[in-house]
Amino acid sequence: MKRRLVRSENPKPVRRKIKASKFQNSKVDAASAKKVALSCQILAKLGLFKETTGHVSARSADGANMLIRGRGREETGLLFTKASDVVLADLDGKRVRKTGILKPPNESVIHGEIYKVRPQVGGIVHAHPASIVLTSMAGIELRPIFGGYDPRAMRMAINGIPVYQSSLTLHRVEQVHEMMAVMADSDICVLRGHGAVVCGTSVEDATIKAIKLDALARMNLQAASLGNVPSISEKDQQAFMSRGGTGMSGGGAETLWRFYCEWLKRG
Repeated sequence: MKRRLVRSENPKPVRRKIKASKFQNSKVDAASAKKVALSCQILAKLGLFKETTGHVSARSADGANMLIRGRGREETGLLFTKASDVVLADLDGKRVRKTGILKPPNESVIHGEIYKVRPQVGGIVHAHPASIVLTSMAGIELRPIFGGYDPRAMRMAINGIPVYQSSLTLHRVEQVHEMMAVMADSDICVLRGHGAVVCGTSVEDATIKAIKLDALARMNLQAASLGNVPSISEKDQQAFMSRGGTGMSGGGAETLWRFYCEWLKRG
C-alpha cells in the first residue's frame, strides 16, 4: 500500500528598471510570467526560498520553451520578483531572445529536462526549505503522522517521497537524469541537504505542492524532537487512499492559490 522512500545510491541592492520580455504567444505567456513571479513572492515570504536562490518556471504556451525566473547581478531576490524578471528560455536553458539584463539560472536544466519527458507538467518549483534540508540531512522520514489536519500533505507522505542523495547543485544534464531516475513517476523529489524539486500541472499546482511538502517536513521535524511519534494507523491510511480524488490538484489547488495571492496582497 505504502510506497516507501527511494534513495539514490550515488550519492538593499541597487534597483534598476528592467524591460519586460517579449514572449511568444504574448497574452498567455505574459500571464504565466506573472504567475511565476507571484509564486516566487509567495514561497519566499513563506520561507521556502533563501535570498536569491531557487526558481520557479512555467511551460510556455507553445510547449517548446519555458518561462523561468532569471538570475543576474541586477536581481533583487525571490521575494521581490516581478514578471519582468522572468525570462523565456528553450528547454536546454538558453534564452530565446537576448533582451533584458537577467538570464536563465544554471539549474534551469532541472526544469528543461523534466519538461522534455513529462508533457503533463506545466509548472516546476525548485526550492530550498530549511525543513527539507534538516529532515533530509538527519534522515528523518516524512511520515503520515497526521490525518485530516492536512489531507494534501498526508497523501504525499502515504505515497512516499523519493530522496536523491547528492547535495550538489544540479548544473549538468547527467546529474538531472540521475535525480529523475530516483524521482521516477513522483511529482516530488527531495534533494538531500539541498532542497526539493516539485512538479505540477500548472504553476499554481506546483506552488501548493511545495507549500504542503514544507508543512509535512516541518511537522515531522518537530515530531522528531518529541520522541517516538507514530504514524497514523494503516487502517486510516487505507481508508483515506480509497477515497475519490487526488486531494492535491485541480480546483483545490486553485482555491489555495487564490488564498495565498490574497494573503500576499494584504501583507
